[in-house]
Amino acid sequence: MQRRQFLQQTSAAALGAALGTARAAHVARAQSALSVGMQAVVTIDGLHVRGGPGAGQPPLASLDTGATVDLLGAAPGGAWWRVASDAGVGYVSADYLQATGQPSASGVFDLDLPIPYARQLSPIWCDPADIEMWLGYRRGAPSSGGTAAVQSAIWDWETAHNAGFRVDQWDCSPFAVASAAHQWMPAAGFDHFQYDDPLVGSRLLAWLLANPAWREPSIALVWRGLHYVLVRGVRAIGDPGQDPDGAQLLGFYVADPDPGASFWLGEDRFIPIDRWLGELFSPVTYLTPHTGVPGDIWQNRMVAIQRSWTAGGPSDAGRRNVTAASYA
Repeated sequence: MQRRQFLQQTSAAALGAALGTARAAHVARAQSALSVGMQAVVTIDGLHVRGGPGAGQPPLASLDTGATVDLLGAAPGGAWWRVASDAGVGYVSADYLQATGQPSASGVFDLDLPIPYARQLSPIWCDPADIEMWLGYRRGAPSSGGTAAVQSAIWDWETAHNAGFRVDQWDCSPFAVASAAHQWMPAAGFDHFQYDDPLVGSRLLAWLLANPAWREPSIALVWRGLHYVLVRGVRAIGDPGQDPDGAQLLGFYVADPDPGASFWLGEDRFIPIDRWLGELFSPVTYLTPHTGVPGDIWQNRMVAIQRSWTAGGPSDAGRRNVTAASYA
């Protein structure tokens, strides 16, 4: 009796392993048929669209069987794809996509830089984590997930170069962040940029991302100064790298380094332009804790840390209302 049970259990285990291998092979073949610039259909009801590649990323929407998506790009390994659909833009599991062989119909300009994600390793290290991601992108490094020694060193530099502000006044100031970016990436020039019009600033964010001579992210101060995020990609009708004033911006991809926050956007979250202009890229105010003092140069302006057209560290006054023409 025991021998019979053993044989039955062994056979069941072998069958399960064979079925698992067959399913894995089927999924691998299906994933290999997916291609950027083409379409796919969803093969399951309730497929989550997420703000980054992975089941732990924040859910944005869901898709049902038969929904058509445009394939925008695959995460490393191909298990997750960035897609656009009627439900919006985000990541879905490739296990539940089937290639149609049809090309994408939208013709939208879509660029998302290969940013190696780093989470902030303390509640206040959002800007050091953004710089760690930017540094990893420029070095072509894989994702570290966040490095305590790097972020701690960046934070110490920022607090020592905080434009004369105490940490309880600016935690840390845009000057400090630009100074740290230059310290860790000395071959490039960085400055703190202020804008009176969020659309003017957004056009420069898009141009720096899309222009082949730059292909650079930026660090944006969002939610009235509450948080720094890395702006890593852009969607537009037209090419903002070639036509910075004429391209119609549809939104930005951002890497939010704070997965422990209730407001976490995600590792690679697409923010539609209306939300970006109306909610995230909003004027800095000292009424937000640790975000300046009345009368400082960043108050009531949109603020970003960006590549400058000159080498070296940031200027005291920063750059004001800059457009792509300044880089000519």
